Amino acid sequence: MFSLFKKKEKTNIVAPISGELIELEKVKDPVFAKKMMGDGFAIVPSVQNSTFDVYAPTDAEIVSLPSTKHAVGLRNREGQEILIHIGIDTVDLKGNGFTSYVSQDDYVYQGEKLISVDDNVLKQNKLDDTVMVILVKGYKKNLLTAYGTQVDQETNLIE
Repeated sequence: MFSLFKKKEKTNIVAPISGELIELEKVKDPVFAKKMMGDGFAIVPSVQNSTFDVYAPTDAEIVSLPSTKHAVGLRNREGQEILIHIGIDTVDLKGNGFTSYVSQDDYVYQGEKLISVDDNVLKQNKLDDTVMVILVKGYKKNLLTAYGTQVDQETNLIE
């Protein structure tokens, strides 16, 4: 009965990786830069010891995880969908350089490691390692973005 009066919890989205936050329009892939898949932002990763990790930006279900592990789709409890796409043309690597710690249909919590990326493999293949975060469905909120700044898994980007 009293649950009717409970304040609805907000779902916030944090940066899934550490790095420099950039406008989606600056990404070197026209599909993302022209927002054909949806609005969002991009992060140029900070690479430590030739690898970087991608973390869950919110509590969500894994709704898409291709065998190439270059992207992951999430749906949060509000039905909002997010696509995290790692690098440009990385699908061509056929999973080489990517290690997934989750499976499709898993439920993950904000900050949980999803994928590790061997940045050396991307660089050896002359591929851009920029990570795109696309708000595919259900987002009507403003992005809390300070482009050109460093972000990490503690940086709130959407409230």
